[in-house]
Amino acid sequence: MDVRARYCFQKPQLENYRDVISTGLTDFLAMLRFRCSRTVAYVAPRFSHCFAFGFSPAKSGYKKVFALLLMAMLTACGQADHFGAHPTNYPALQGWQDDDHAAALSVFKTSCPALENHSVLASGSGLEVNSSVWQSLCTEAEQIPPGDREAARQFFERRFVPYRVNNNGKEQGLFTGYYEPVLYGAWHKGGDFQYPLYLPPSDLKNSKPYYTREEIDDGALKGRKLEIVWVDDPVMLFFMHIQGSGRIRLKNGKEVRIGYADQNGQEYVGLGKIMGDENLLPKDQINFFTLRQWLYDHKDQAFAMMQRNPSYVFFKKIDGPGPIGAVGTPLTPKRSIAVDKNYIPYGLPLFMETELPAEPQEKTVPFHRLMIAQDTGGAIRGPVRADIFFGSGEDAEYLAGYMKGHGVYSLLVPKEIESQLPH
Repeated sequence: MDVRARYCFQKPQLENYRDVISTGLTDFLAMLRFRCSRTVAYVAPRFSHCFAFGFSPAKSGYKKVFALLLMAMLTACGQADHFGAHPTNYPALQGWQDDDHAAALSVFKTSCPALENHSVLASGSGLEVNSSVWQSLCTEAEQIPPGDREAARQFFERRFVPYRVNNNGKEQGLFTGYYEPVLYGAWHKGGDFQYPLYLPPSDLKNSKPYYTREEIDDGALKGRKLEIVWVDDPVMLFFMHIQGSGRIRLKNGKEVRIGYADQNGQEYVGLGKIMGDENLLPKDQINFFTLRQWLYDHKDQAFAMMQRNPSYVFFKKIDGPGPIGAVGTPLTPKRSIAVDKNYIPYGLPLFMETELPAEPQEKTVPFHRLMIAQDTGGAIRGPVRADIFFGSGEDAEYLAGYMKGHGVYSLLVPKEIESQLPH
């Protein structure tokens, strides 16, 4: 649920870049550090997007100033994400031999219908899996009998080479969790059911960034007949926006599955960082449950706090199994993960080595497992960053709510594209 804030220039600041000459880089660097310490920042998957406003150092004659600005920003805000990977081997993957490779292969195959006729490019890593590679992998995978663990393991070892992924040389990354929440709702507004889930507006695609969360809460979409269903809990609806999917339990006991359809193009801002920086919650106690309880306990402040995250998700009704990941196929608990698609191509396996939350007063549980990249999320940014899908129900909620572990993962790279990796 965390987002690492990065500061990017707004247009007026770029127009005033000459101030650097008069004020001195020392003062400018101090300003940048102040900016980087702020709670909210624009989150961009690529550092270069910070300068997408038509500013041309070559045309302006300020190449040296631009270079100094860039160094100052890197110093003040930390390094930009940079994908790296080095070869390893299967015996070095802790727990590889003990995993259920047949279960992982079953999940791998669910992505095949969506991927085998497409090329999947991760521009940040330079990895591209073309349709011929997918077709070859998927055809061979389909020939392996379901449940044959040994044959599945041999398939992965024969067709893929493991590479330990790093970010600027750092192999440790942050692994969090998500799940499919269940909310109570009704088809029509009334009684306790006052909070709608919206379909994407027809003008959304060409109008991003669209209305903010606050503007939508205040009625920006009222009267446009976009409501899918109405729920009784605005706090859990907020977290459903973060999870990206969920189920709505109606009065008659039936459930409606809801999936992600689109987003308003506004930046995602994590409430955990806000509450920690403003001393509303101890930083070492921030998780889904403490955030939710704070919002329940401070009803007079809850809406204003949630509206500080301007990101807003639009949904669609899902018929059949789910929830549906970004690949377009149903997610599998503890086998599907959300990754940053700029670095990890959808559909590829990753062997994850981390720990899961345990019951209070208990030790964490080792989690060494072959996962499949099938989803992404607004808070998932960087080469070594993942969100584990835990399923639905109380256990899934517990694991997703407390999951905030560090670990490593190794990307299984098809041998046909191994030469694409940076050396």
